[in-house]
Amino acid sequence: LHTAYRRQRQMCIRDRFKGGFVDQFLHQWFSEYNKGEGVVKSSLSAQTQSHWRALLDDAKLGKLSDWQKTPPGRMSLILLMGPVAHLLADSEVNELNRRARDLCIQGVDLGFDTQLDLVQRRCFYDPLFYSSVNKDRDLLLRLLEGMESQVDMPEKTVWSTWYAQASSLNS
Repeated sequence: LHTAYRRQRQMCIRDRFKGGFVDQFLHQWFSEYNKGEGVVKSSLSAQTQSHWRALLDDAKLGKLSDWQKTPPGRMSLILLMGPVAHLLADSEVNELNRRARDLCIQGVDLGFDTQLDLVQRRCFYDPLFYSSVNKDRDLLLRLLEGMESQVDMPEKTVWSTWYAQASSLNS
């Protein structure tokens, strides 16, 4: 049994670097997120919560640092260290949120956000939505303003809601 577990763990580690876990995590996240209510812990299965906890623990240990090299991978780290850490009531949530913010800002500097679709970009910017730093909120508004010309109906309504939310943060 122990050998079988170790073999399965090694396969998981290999898959993680091939993007398998990134894709799996993002599929799980957006399956929940796209229901219109965001992601709510009570709607997550015990298996999903366990999977996300394992990924978060690996992220905290730096085992997923290769993920930050791609736009979907970086977005996954932002989600793990931001909303997932909050959902799972991680004891290091404040430090993880700071790390998610840093990943977001560095990703924007690299242009990673522009390689994502509309809803993914909103998730990428999540740390800026929840930041108490005025400079972050100003950056968020500029990013959302830049997205406006790229958004067509019916997504324009969703974008308008995000922009109104971000604008109210600066009030």
